[in-house]
Amino acid sequence: MFANIRTSFADLGFNESNIRDRYVFESDPAGSFVLPTFPKRKAETITGLDVLVHLFMGQESLPLDLVEQFLGQRCFSGLREVNLMRLEDEGATCRATVRIEPVKKLLVCADLFPRKSSSKKIPLRSDHVYRPWDFSAQMYGRIIPEIPCRSFLEMCCGSAYVCLAAAKNFAESVYGVDINERAIRFAEFNKKLNGIENVTLYSGDLFEPVQSHTFDRIVAHPPYVPALVESLTFADGGVDGERVSTALIREMPRYLADGGEFCSYLALSDRVDAPAELRVREMLGTYGQELDVALLVMAERSPASFLISRSDPTPFSEENEQLQDACRKLGITRFITTALTIRSRKGSAPLTLRHRAVSWQTVRAMSETMTFAR
Repeated sequence: MFANIRTSFADLGFNESNIRDRYVFESDPAGSFVLPTFPKRKAETITGLDVLVHLFMGQESLPLDLVEQFLGQRCFSGLREVNLMRLEDEGATCRATVRIEPVKKLLVCADLFPRKSSSKKIPLRSDHVYRPWDFSAQMYGRIIPEIPCRSFLEMCCGSAYVCLAAAKNFAESVYGVDINERAIRFAEFNKKLNGIENVTLYSGDLFEPVQSHTFDRIVAHPPYVPALVESLTFADGGVDGERVSTALIREMPRYLADGGEFCSYLALSDRVDAPAELRVREMLGTYGQELDVALLVMAERSPASFLISRSDPTPFSEENEQLQDACRKLGITRFITTALTIRSRKGSAPLTLRHRAVSWQTVRAMSETMTFAR
């Protein structure tokens, strides 16, 4: 059944390239194509691709006869059989039960995004599984080196599109871990949907499920949004946004194989007493004596600007004021959004680098250069 769905979606042209050509994208500064949460079509003529996009990315309710006409019976029956689509209005219309987005030649299911009810924003559920066609998620996926490796671990894997792509394209043995049990259920479904076998998925806190393993490559897109109360598992990272990232960096070296590397897309902070790259060294502790550290900075923002840009900005709220006060007490001078690479290397003094990245291509090239150089 899953193979039939994959074939049907491919036959209807459900891929990144076709959607870029046919739909209006938001502008972005870093060369990533980000489709708005609810897309708008350039052309008037409806195709099977449009039905898929409006159902699974636009989250629209469509007439049953239209869906059956353009998707065909095999695709329609398959989607209904695995509960990716439901009937409404006494069987007259169809609506998706999940988002499906094409990324890295995969079909990736994630949670539906709540629509606004009149002028009121509907909050996300705490265990919401985020979509891969978000700007930061796309940047994360693009900076990961795709050089072949034996063992690969993705922490904070969410829908697991990065570790599934690794398993499909360049890694022999792949693991994914997330503390969110619901995310792992989505990840397991995505594994079946894409017919990928060489992935093992665990729900657990940080490295707890993989304590007996080491890995050639460890990657992560940890939650880094500053929050007084951590209500969103995929986003919130404590008062300074670094709670999960700090724990991840501190524990990671124990699970990194000799010559291995850690790659992450995250936000860190420069502080009065130390810039972010030296703070990463402090997080590594004694392990840092055999690890190179490279930060390729994509953006720099003042604390006030960064806090306003959070996923649910309320610039003049009491929470925002409390977060700004916390930043001042912590000595935070700026937040940086950065690609972080940490590489295991013995026999020479460790390197510490920080550069401003022009694009994700720059980051990928630097990461792959470090990989080849080991």
